[in-house]
Amino acid sequence: MTLQEVPVTFRFFRFASLSVLLAVTVAGCSTERCVDLRHYYDYDRNLPLDAQVDRLFETPTKVRYHVTYRSVHDQTVPALWSLPAGAKGPVPAVIVQHGLGDSKEADYVEAADSVLVAAGFSVLRIDFQYHGERARPGRDVRFDRGLPFMARDAWVQTVFDLRRAVDFLDSRPEIDSSRTGYLGISLGGIVGAVFCGVEPRVEAPILALAGGGLRFLFKGKALRPTLRQMLAPIEPLNFVGWIAPRPVLFINATRDEVIPQAATALLYRQARKPKTIRWYEGRHRTVPVWKIMRDCAAWYTKVFEEK
Repeated sequence: MTLQEVPVTFRFFRFASLSVLLAVTVAGCSTERCVDLRHYYDYDRNLPLDAQVDRLFETPTKVRYHVTYRSVHDQTVPALWSLPAGAKGPVPAVIVQHGLGDSKEADYVEAADSVLVAAGFSVLRIDFQYHGERARPGRDVRFDRGLPFMARDAWVQTVFDLRRAVDFLDSRPEIDSSRTGYLGISLGGIVGAVFCGVEPRVEAPILALAGGGLRFLFKGKALRPTLRQMLAPIEPLNFVGWIAPRPVLFINATRDEVIPQAATALLYRQARKPKTIRWYEGRHRTVPVWKIMRDCAAWYTKVFEEK
């Protein structure tokens, strides 16, 4: 099948900027020395999903649905769900998570959907808290808006929402729940390190254009100790080591102006084997999106075939 490769760029707002938020002078914390924060994300697995699934369209290659499901804290999560048309039997699934300031309908997320569905995967993509259908006036996930606890809680909520996304996929007869992947891009990759660290049902995580180390505020000012502790539940360095023994793939840009290479190195170093890192020529918003998505599809296929 030939896909129409429309030019795509990653359009993320900066955390004024993320290169400051993900500072390079972060003291690493090995998983053994860290407090086990995974229990922070425990929840009632028997909470009803109350899922609503509405067909949007069908083409010769895919069927797409709009989905809502119930998450923790009385949240309703909107999602788009695609399936290969005419699939025989349960298919593997990939959850794709967008970056800051975008939504589940971002063009690079659509590119991921197109490539992965063509390769035989189902794709589920949700809106990050306060993004897309969940946008609300005065609500934000950025830490430079004077409401850091609100921002922190939005990140936390999204981790729960992603866990509930796995619950939704597990409830569907169309899905092979033993083959679930995750593709998080920029903020989706940062939060994805937390999500995949606490969610063992994700067998194959890809963290793209992400980094670790939430120690510094914007404009180069160090976080107060109390704020550093406040951020512990969303610090990717505290969780990425728990992805092992599952394989994890890191995808990064050679000239990323948003996520410094040192922040990427911190996150990669904190991860345990098996792990792989790949570098693509370009900046944060100019990496070759279609090539990356094809490479992701090939990696998922290889990992799931080896299971």
